[in-house]
Amino acid sequence: MKQPPPSQPDTALPRPPSRLDAPRSVLSMFSSKGPVSTLHFLVHADMVEVQRQAEARGWLARGFTAITIPWLELHWSADGWKTQHVVSSNDVPCPVVNGTFHLSGCAPGTEVEFAIHVGLACHAPADTAFARDVGDLWFNNGGQNYRQTTR
Repeated sequence: MKQPPPSQPDTALPRPPSRLDAPRSVLSMFSSKGPVSTLHFLVHADMVEVQRQAEARGWLARGFTAITIPWLELHWSADGWKTQHVVSSNDVPCPVVNGTFHLSGCAPGTEVEFAIHVGLACHAPADTAFARDVGDLWFNNGGQNYRQTTR
């Protein structure tokens, strides 16, 4: 059955509510744990540090040139390491998306100190489903840790 045209076709309808108009804490799946903020640090296989580690482990020389990051953990503190928090890509729900870490219990605008621990896996170019060898690596700014103000 065909619906009749609107009685006032030139009348603009109000804009639908946007998720972006809502307060940030309402949008987060972590908001039940208090304030939520984010920091950004994108880890990927083409980073110099990852490629250097693959070379040192002999993966590239053996032809295992497909490198992946199967997991990562953000170790952070906002109080000079009196309290340490860990956010893992294995947590459910996953608090890490495209380099953005969601920190529950941390208000936006908080300066945090952090380091990132990542898992590494090497694969033959045609066999990315099977890890030939695994390892791990810390990103910690040469032992000084990173600092970032959360959003």
